[in-house]
Amino acid sequence: MTYLECIGPLAALLTTCSFMPQVYRTWKTRSTESLSWTMLCIAVAAAFLWLSYGVYVQDLIIIISNSIMGVLQMILLYFKFKFSAPTLKV
Repeated sequence: MTYLECIGPLAALLTTCSFMPQVYRTWKTRSTESLSWTMLCIAVAAAFLWLSYGVYVQDLIIIISNSIMGVLQMILLYFKFKFSAPTLKV
């Protein structure tokens, strides 16, 4: 693998790792106020589309990184549902 061919796997690793601190912080604090529903839904859709594209072009780096990203984003969505306080307005 050449120097330039290392850019894709390194970018995939960094992008995947970027969500890990947010998942940990959300789990630890049980607070999802700073998480946007819109951002989470777009991120999940993007990971699914990248995963689909990776399968289509048979690129293992894209498949693995976006599978992990999708799982991390789904965890954040789960936390958003679980930890968001219901707002009842009368």
